[in-house]
Amino acid sequence: MIFVFRHDWNRLAKLYSTQEAPPQNFSRMQSGSVGLVYYKATLNVGITPQGIYLSIFPLFSFGLTPLLIPWSAIRKIEPANQLFIERFRLYLSSPKVTLILNKDILESGKEFLASQGFEWI
Repeated sequence: MIFVFRHDWNRLAKLYSTQEAPPQNFSRMQSGSVGLVYYKATLNVGITPQGIYLSIFPLFSFGLTPLLIPWSAIRKIEPANQLFIERFRLYLSSPKVTLILNKDILESGKEFLASQGFEWI
């Protein structure tokens, strides 16, 4: 179970691990997916000019390092709505991992996404 929990996060950490402090617009205890794992109210997300900052609530992080995924690593975005929650699925180019994040979190990153050629949906 712990291997599955850590697998995709560790793959991302090999390329995008960061020691930077969380950004000012840091949203704590959000829900979203990293690869196959759904983090219910334990995912912390921040938007920076460099990319998407992700970390896990410390009590549940099990040593998983924070990530800063650059905007250039996103190759495709599509809606991933569930019931009345607007979400987006972000496909990363390397490693081939998907993220699912709420639209309201990504809202502050729409200008950065536009600079990468993604129209805001």
